[in-house]
Formats: sequence, structure tokens, C-alpha cells
Amino acid sequence: MAKFNVVQKRRRALVAEKKRHLHGDPYTAKLKIREQPVSLSGKRKRKLFKKWRREQKDAIQNGLISMEDVQMAVAEGDTKDTPKPSVMVRLKKTVKVKVPKKKHKGKNKGKSDVPAADTSADAMVE
Repeated sequence: MAKFNVVQKRRRALVAEKKRHLHGDPYTAKLKIREQPVSLSGKRKRKLFKKWRREQKDAIQNGLISMEDVQMAVAEGDTKDTPKPSVMVRLKKTVKVKVPKKKHKGKNKGKSDVPAADTSADAMVE
């Protein structure tokens, strides 16, 4: 097992070197930091929206903004001015082929659909 760990460690180091060579900075050979994906899960969206509504409610109660300000902002369409980030849709590269299942799993296991040959029973005895 110890030998495998050494081999695996060496293999990981080679893979990291290849990545640095291909995708890294040519002078420092450091990998670039990629941005996180922009897509949000439904649960995260609900959580952020709930937090935003709570902040709006608190601001209205404290008198920082009035209800007219909120209605005017909605009427002006502030959300239309900001560009929406594009969301990548990842598609599967391979397609699974579904095999139709048999309706009767255990029945008629020994029987075949092909009729028996035209031979007499005497030929089988001999």
C-alpha cells in the first residue's frame, strides 16, 4: 500500500505540472484563479430574496426609505438596467440507452417461442 501512495503522489505531481504548463502564467507558472460560476440554486435564490425583503422592511420601518420610493424604483425598472450574467447550461456528452424491461420476469423461462422440430418421439429414444 505504501508503494501505491508514492506512485499516486508522483502521478498527481505530474498532472499538476501539466496543468501549470498549459493553463498557468508563462512567467511564474502559477495557475490562474477562475471565477466561480454565476448560477444560483433555487434554495439560494429564495434565501437571498428573503434577506432582501427583510432589509427593505427594516428600512421602511426605520424611515430610511418610504413606500413611494420602493414603488417608484419598481416602476422605473432598475433591474432592467443591470445586465444579467449568462448562465451556462451543461449537457451530458453521452446518452444512456434504456433497455426495455421484460413484463414477466420469471414466467416462461424454459419455454421458447420457436415451435419444436418435426421429429418423432421414436427418434429421440434411439
